[in-house]
Amino acid sequence: MDKDEVCYWCGKLATSREHVPPKCLFPEEKDVKEIYAQSFRNNLITVPSCDEHNMAKSHEDEYLMACLSGRVGNNAIAYVHNATKVKRSRYRNPNMIKIDGEDILKIDGKEFPVQCVTVDTNKLMHSFEAIARALYFYERNKNFKGDCKIVSRIFTHPGYKKWSDFHVRAAKMIEKEQAHWGTEIRGANTDIFTYQFSPVDGFKCQTLALTFYKSTKVYVILSSMTKEETEKVKLKFTFITKAIFGNLE
Repeated sequence: MDKDEVCYWCGKLATSREHVPPKCLFPEEKDVKEIYAQSFRNNLITVPSCDEHNMAKSHEDEYLMACLSGRVGNNAIAYVHNATKVKRSRYRNPNMIKIDGEDILKIDGKEFPVQCVTVDTNKLMHSFEAIARALYFYERNKNFKGDCKIVSRIFTHPGYKKWSDFHVRAAKMIEKEQAHWGTEIRGANTDIFTYQFSPVDGFKCQTLALTFYKSTKVYVILSSMTKEETEKVKLKFTFITKAIFGNLE
């Protein structure tokens, strides 16, 4: 790698390259070759990284893989990935995922065993922010210096109604807007991962849509506004926010 390359996140001198999203999300050939006659690791994206933002977060990459591939509703490739590579990872680290219970999911008369888990929200959000900052760097060849807000239906929980309502309503709004973005959906391995940037709006914000295994959708709102600009917008639109999302305090 070029000795003058800088880390996608912090801008320090890079020491390695980071896969975006993490390489472990893409199934290995040995795990899928008997079912799929194709590779799911074509033209993987990499960006320069320092040690802190690559090797130091390897445990987070494995956690992200386990949380995403095992979600109900993903495609068949995710199911195979969960039954092979993820299974091996969980065998090596039994405490990786906190299991709350087990159940049977019935679909079209068929029964599927499922596990109910509690996820580490902060760890997942950090992983999604890393992916967003890396893709921004990959597309623009410069660091994103603003703030990131993560929105997804995966962050819903029956015990946290206001939190869950915010994510569901915000995701619905973004999905309606996404139909009018008019930008390219990118990704060489579309069964595993695709991404799409929205145009930058009048508030110096744009949204990045991440789709994993065809079904799991995560949205990252990248804001380049200063703290002063953000406060002015919050005051100006408080009544609209409450009308749309309800009182989230």
